[in-house]
Amino acid sequence: MAAARRSRISKATPTCCGQTERAPGRSRPTPPGAVAINPLFDQDTNASFKLLGWLLASVILIAVDANTALLAPLRATLGTVVAPFHLVAHAPYRLTNHIVEVAATRSTLLERNALLERELLKMQGAMTRYQALHVENARLRELLDSTERVEDDVLIAELVAMSTSPQEVVLDKGELHQVAVGNAVIDSSGLFGQVVETTAFTSRVLLITDPTHAVPVRVLRNDVHAIAVGGSGGQLRLKDVAISLDIVEGDELVSSGLGGRFPGGYPVGVVESVSRDPTEPFADIVAEPSAHLGRSEQVLIVAAGDAGTADDAGVADAAEPATDAPLPTAEPEAQS
Repeated sequence: MAAARRSRISKATPTCCGQTERAPGRSRPTPPGAVAINPLFDQDTNASFKLLGWLLASVILIAVDANTALLAPLRATLGTVVAPFHLVAHAPYRLTNHIVEVAATRSTLLERNALLERELLKMQGAMTRYQALHVENARLRELLDSTERVEDDVLIAELVAMSTSPQEVVLDKGELHQVAVGNAVIDSSGLFGQVVETTAFTSRVLLITDPTHAVPVRVLRNDVHAIAVGGSGGQLRLKDVAISLDIVEGDELVSSGLGGRFPGGYPVGVVESVSRDPTEPFADIVAEPSAHLGRSEQVLIVAAGDAGTADDAGVADAAEPATDAPLPTAEPEAQS
């Protein structure tokens, strides 16, 4: 009895701070009006056994899953259940990667776009040059085709200067290239003019549309002969053609070869208008030159016929150009 009393007294003995000392193995009594607080780590003798049981169960499940297919349906079901949570957890990572990829792709596209624009500018410049070369090549081909129609020696020359009064051009070939006064000049489309002056390195060419120039021509349709002189506005006029001669609009005029200054058969022009006044003895006939007088950059100098001076080269200041045969004419109609 005495021992039991001492035990009860010791359990209720207050400490130095005025609180009763808790007996070992028992929870501290809660004072009246105070809130009970559960201890963070509660001593539980069964915790170690629970941990050991879970570890053993995990080992068994791992062994069964690795060596058999018994847990495959369960694993598939669990995977289906956990998949939405996995997607939600992985969404921030995927979103971050997508934003980085979009930003990097946009930057790359901008760089490639700038690079392609620079390459496009270079290609456009090269294409412009190739187009110019293509046009020049086509023009040279036309000149080479025109040489097949000329039996005499020809020399390709380029225009270096042009004058409108008188209507002349300067070529880059001269006496050192065997160019002589009186040589005919043609382009890919027809008769261009003739050389009237030469230097060592250049030559001056009088165009067929200059008022002082004249060239014997014939109508390709019916071989009617006439003389084409330069007119106003870059056109040609047929000189002293009787109104009875058969010349109509659209007739092609070619060089007749009379006088030996120009190769025969070269296009000179196309009749553009024919005006016949019964009160006048001659018709007013206007022709458009066949040669590209304002556009040709390369021409052919034909070394045909005897070289002469500018006054002997078929200019209209003389009374008539040199010809080897009389021009066919018709008597003007009797006037009442």
